[in-house]
Amino acid sequence: LRGDPLADALVEAFAARGPSERARFEEWLETDRVPEGSSEALAAFAESLRTPPSWADFQRMKLGARTYQRVGPSGMLILSAWSLINGYHSAPAVKPLTFTGRLDYGAYRRLAETGRFVAEVAQIDGMRRFGEGFKTTVRVRVLHAQVRRMLQLSPTWDTKAWGTPINQADMAATVIEFSLLLLAGAREMGFHFEPEESEAVVHLWRYVGLVSGVDPKLLEEFETEERGARFARLVHLIQPGPDQDSLDLAHALRRVPGEAAMRLGRGGRLDLLRARFLERYHDGLAWAFNGEAICSNLEIPHASWRAAIYPTRAIVGALEGVRRALPFGTELMAKLGNAAIRKRVREMLEGQEPDFEAKREKREGRAA
Repeated sequence: LRGDPLADALVEAFAARGPSERARFEEWLETDRVPEGSSEALAAFAESLRTPPSWADFQRMKLGARTYQRVGPSGMLILSAWSLINGYHSAPAVKPLTFTGRLDYGAYRRLAETGRFVAEVAQIDGMRRFGEGFKTTVRVRVLHAQVRRMLQLSPTWDTKAWGTPINQADMAATVIEFSLLLLAGAREMGFHFEPEESEAVVHLWRYVGLVSGVDPKLLEEFETEERGARFARLVHLIQPGPDQDSLDLAHALRRVPGEAAMRLGRGGRLDLLRARFLERYHDGLAWAFNGEAICSNLEIPHASWRAAIYPTRAIVGALEGVRRALPFGTELMAKLGNAAIRKRVREMLEGQEPDFEAKREKREGRAA
């Protein structure tokens, strides 16, 4: 039932003061100076992000970013087939997406924007004060607060059934999805991480969680990967299960790999065959990652394609063997993976940068 008090107060100031306050926010974000005439809400928001907490270790975050980079485009498959599919199994958690039409009406665009966010966070020093990862995270946080405000004003939002939109529990679950589930999925695909590398990834996303508005007490659960994994299991145990909105979103997501193949190709017969293969491969990964209960509940087809994880693991494992044998293999794979993911995100965005504006409600969510 709790949102993000500092960001919620800031968007109330946006609503009361108009575009000038949003312009002051953007000026602060780019310069770290709170402009004269700013609201108390903006001043408080800025002050909360002025000094990183004592536990924030930017050297560890550099290692976390390099580790994230070398997963490359496989990371988008993991985030889609495991992180998002897993999240859709919770009916209340998907309601903000349902109400704003952000995935069933625009799944391709939404995933491109998510990929852009993750890519910026995973740049070296991306989460330092003037890094693009930091600024993007803050803009996403404010976007979430705007969506929260919009939905709470909607007469069709059922707080008793669904809780506060984009609440603290769901925000903490997002940190799980982008760190712990990414690591687990990469390991399933054959990637190898040294303990200090995986711990650095969790540390990086702990700080991303702080900048994005997750309560510091919840973020203590991400002090280590082991503690975070236990927290993730507890979150899984209290998921209430899916509803029809969950199914709609999952099936919209399933179509994205095929849509990407058609959009980024020439639309010919070969691209059509590639699109069909990628959709089934994505389904297979979803089954391999999430297991029978979640995939059956979400009515994801092509269960037999779960066997695709085995050749994937063999290929990735062989490449990982080469990486570990070469003196500069890790640095090389991080550079190649980073370049590949950024290229893919640019192609998917098609020259249209994220606008970080809350969209009007497109349709009502179904009752839980």
